[in-house]
Amino acid sequence: MDLTAVFDHTALVALYQADPFFTGLYIESSRGTGRVLIPALSVLAAERTMPGAGSHAARLRFAETVPFTAAHALDAGSWPTTDWTVTHPAAIAWQAAKSGEPLTVLSLTPEAYEGTGVYPLNPG
Repeated sequence: MDLTAVFDHTALVALYQADPFFTGLYIESSRGTGRVLIPALSVLAAERTMPGAGSHAARLRFAETVPFTAAHALDAGSWPTTDWTVTHPAAIAWQAAKSGEPLTVLSLTPEAYEGTGVYPLNPG
């Protein structure tokens, strides 16, 4: 089974900085042996964190950008104390769980997801 990974904004910044782990996952997606999902709001958060990181992520050929939908907004609205930068990846994880699709959220700040019920993997 191929791995599906959701890169949050911290992962996108690390990828922009050529982190070997995130670069390796992206290479796997280019080979078709994995999927990289990029939440649209994480593109914005990455750009605000490090100029250039978000625009780089938005142009990745072998990653899928996931739009912020009404279903994501409803999930995100149920976490009023959670920082907006992680609500989209968390909502993607919830929607995937509801549909039975396994995926892993990757973040260098997994503590930011507290209260969402999502427990990201920190490869750092």
